[in-house]
Amino acid sequence: MIDIDEFGIHEGISEVILTTLSSDGVPNAAPMGLHRKGNRLFSRIYSSRTLDNLLSYPKAAANIVDDPVVFVQSALSDIEPEKFEFIEGFPVLKSAPGWILFDCICKKGENVSVAEFSPIKGRIIERKIHPINRSFNAVIEAAVHATRYVSLKDEKYLGQIEYYSKIVQRCGAVRDKEAMRLLYELIGHPE
Repeated sequence: MIDIDEFGIHEGISEVILTTLSSDGVPNAAPMGLHRKGNRLFSRIYSSRTLDNLLSYPKAAANIVDDPVVFVQSALSDIEPEKFEFIEGFPVLKSAPGWILFDCICKKGENVSVAEFSPIKGRIIERKIHPINRSFNAVIEAAVHATRYVSLKDEKYLGQIEYYSKIVQRCGAVRDKEAMRLLYELIGHPE
């Protein structure tokens, strides 16, 4: 039995990069809010490659990442094949300090589907202590708004992205600022 607390997955929503595998063996990575209520783990998933993959091959891996650039890449573009490794035939991110492999049950909905996750295997590769970092959190929030902007083409999300970008510029490390530059490039807007 896997103790998901050991992986930092606590009550509430944890932002992870979920890797899935298509029916023809192509790995995919996408940021996902992993909800935990008691011992129940689930995600709400909109129509996407991730959902298609889970419906055809009901396994996933929650990659616990601490690199804002990888998070932005997975949110707004495809991760290059060489950045994956296969564990027992399933893709995980090579750069992830830890991952949990799940069996999934996906309940398809009209607008949103729900995937229930049952952990089957996990690995902590590197334990790091990370104090709360406003800049990293701001990159994550900006990426969420960027995915909504790309999907819905609603200009209000650009204002939210700008708000978080200012936090990154004021509080961020080099990698956080690089992630914001990449985010703006991938949504086709200048910083």
